[in-house]
Amino acid sequence: MWNSDRDVTTHGTRNGLLALAALALLPACRLAGEAEAPGASFGPLEPWARPIEDAIAVGEAAFPKGFRRNITTLRAHGGRLWMGYGDGTANLGTETPIEFRWFASANDPTPRVARVLAEGQGAPQRTPTDTGEEQIDPMRLIDGTLWMAGSDSVQADEDWTQAKDPRLLIEGNVFRLEDSGAEPAWQKLRTVGGGEHVHDLVGFEGDLYAVGSGADVRAEFGVGEVFRYLWRSTDQGNTFETVARFRCPEPGRDDTRFRRLLPVGDRLLVFGYVVDYVNGGQPSARNAVYEAGELRELEGVLADEHVTRTWSLGAELGLAVARRGDGDRSYLVGPDGARELETWRGLRIVDLVPEGSTGAHLVLVADEDGGEILRLAGDATVLGSVLRVEGVQPTAMAVFDGALFVGTQDGQVHRALAAR
Repeated sequence: MWNSDRDVTTHGTRNGLLALAALALLPACRLAGEAEAPGASFGPLEPWARPIEDAIAVGEAAFPKGFRRNITTLRAHGGRLWMGYGDGTANLGTETPIEFRWFASANDPTPRVARVLAEGQGAPQRTPTDTGEEQIDPMRLIDGTLWMAGSDSVQADEDWTQAKDPRLLIEGNVFRLEDSGAEPAWQKLRTVGGGEHVHDLVGFEGDLYAVGSGADVRAEFGVGEVFRYLWRSTDQGNTFETVARFRCPEPGRDDTRFRRLLPVGDRLLVFGYVVDYVNGGQPSARNAVYEAGELRELEGVLADEHVTRTWSLGAELGLAVARRGDGDRSYLVGPDGARELETWRGLRIVDLVPEGSTGAHLVLVADEDGGEILRLAGDATVLGSVLRVEGVQPTAMAVFDGALFVGTQDGQVHRALAAR
């Protein structure tokens, strides 16, 4: 592990031991195990459901200057279509319980709400479906079980944690879906020590790994000592230990976070940043790789990229999307390296989902006029057009019951049926 103080004081010096550098390490951009497949065609995308009108009404009353109405995620799993929403910046969950909502079929736009099992895992719930989170996003499928990292606890949960110990501890949440047939429930686990924000959660080598930011105690956080964290759980989230944490360079001025994870083969890529939030600076990448029990600084093509989204494309392959001022960059990542998908350059990738059993993936891209859904099948340099998204800003996508669903910035879900 590299020295965290050195990481602070010698910003710009790269002495990590592992380089994911040479593009030649990935001689081809064909997705392993995939064959060329035409995939399904879909009819027009049309408005289908307004599943968060109640939360929007609360937000309009509480936040006259505005708030996020996005459908933050859509995830088809276990015969249900799960969705996320909320606003961790305006803190919508403090005003109204943020819930795990789902649809039972592609033909029923009525949202259902799942119970949250939260006894002893935070402040008393306002309702049996209250997550105690400000927003829901993202969901990750880990060894057949659906999980979610708790990106931002409500104030009541933070007060509950501080009351447990005179040191005024900080904790964050993870959630595990307990699928009990007709009435699913989510188990809340307030077990991430230091987790003011828990941004991502993945499975790697049989354990759970999470990333985020915060501090161990309020005495640190209250004076601006913010740390980016990597945590590990060996018991399915019942406890987490800190693998590493790194303090921001300038307490009181800077924020620092690990935001995204990407397991590829026997390596776990860890993407984060430091930013001068007081003066409105641009994020500076702080990326790492965890291998053989050691966290090392990342070098090479992804070292300085501000990676904001990651998707697994199988055990040995993944996609990382980096944000730049001149347009996003997308990288195909394998066990031994990463290379930019130059034909994707400038595309604002919003979501990526498997397209049923075809082996292909659908890619949701946003643009000024709405967006487009593209098909990735076999050759990663080639994207085929599926359909346009017109008149709305897309924020999430899923394939469910043979239909295509797109969440939007205004809190709607649109549906496109498979063409007959």
